[in-house]
Amino acid sequence: MRPSSFDYHRAESLGHALELLARFGEDGRPVAGGQSLVPMMNLRLARPAHLVDINALPLDRIEFDDGIMRIGALVRHERYFSEPRIKAHFPAFLDAVHWIGHPTIRRHGSIGGSISHADPTAELPAVALLYDAAIVATSQAGERRIAAADFFQSAYVTALEPGEMVTSVEFAIPPAASAGSFIELGERRGDFATASIGVSITFERGTITKAAIVCCGADLVPVRARSIEAFLPGQPLNAPEATEAGRRFAAEVDPSGDHIAGAAYKKGLIGELTRRAIVTACHRALGN
Repeated sequence: MRPSSFDYHRAESLGHALELLARFGEDGRPVAGGQSLVPMMNLRLARPAHLVDINALPLDRIEFDDGIMRIGALVRHERYFSEPRIKAHFPAFLDAVHWIGHPTIRRHGSIGGSISHADPTAELPAVALLYDAAIVATSQAGERRIAAADFFQSAYVTALEPGEMVTSVEFAIPPAASAGSFIELGERRGDFATASIGVSITFERGTITKAAIVCCGADLVPVRARSIEAFLPGQPLNAPEATEAGRRFAAEVDPSGDHIAGAAYKKGLIGELTRRAIVTACHRALGN
C-alpha cells in the first residue's frame, strides 16, 4: 500500500522544527529514520498531513554528566554497540538493542522514534521503563521531563501533546555493583517479540539488594513486575529463586492471545523468560 498524501518539510534547527510542529498540531509528525512511522503510514494506520524531517538537528549525542546518561533523540540504535559505557553500566540496554529488528533497522532507527512510536513489543520503551528513564519532551513552550512509567499510556499512545517532540532520554547511571540482562522470543529472529523480559539488579556481598524487572507481551504497554522486584532482594547471586520468581510472575500476568500465541502459552513463556533473565543477570554479577 501507499501512504495518504502529505507535505514534507525539512527542519533546519530545533526552533524551526518546533515552530512547524506547533503550526501543524495533530496533523504534523517529526520523522528521522522512519523505521516505525513509515510502515504505519504505508498501511494507513497513521495519516499525518505534514512530515517534519528532523535529521539535520544536533540531537545525535550520548552524554554522561553528573550521574546521568543523556541520549539525544537522533541517536541510531547501532551506535550503542560502540559505546563502552553502555556495556559497563547498562547491560540490559545493550542486550535489548541486539534484539531490535535487523541491521537496516538498527542503522536507521532512532531512540526518539522508538520511544514516540510506543509499540507494545518494542525494546527501547521497555528499557526506558526498566531503568526509570525520563523522557524529555520539547515544544515552543519549553521542556518537560516525563517519567517512563507515565509516558507510555497504551499501544502506540504516549503522553506527548500536539506540538511536542522527544528530544532526549535520560537514564540515571546505576551503581557500580549492578548487572542486568534482556531476553525475548519471537516467531523468528527480528520479528516482533511474543514476550520479552528485562532485569536489572544491584548487589552486595553476593546478595541481591535491589531489582527491577520489565515485561513486554503481558499488556498494551511494558509493565514492571513489582511483586517480583520485592521478592528478589535477599536472594543469593549464586542460587537465586529464579524459577519461583518466574512462576509467581506468570501467575500474575493476564496476557491476551493472538494469531501467534495463545494466552496460556504467553503466561508460560513470560515465566520462563523471567527465570532465564534473572539467572543471566546473576551470572554476570558473579563475573561468569
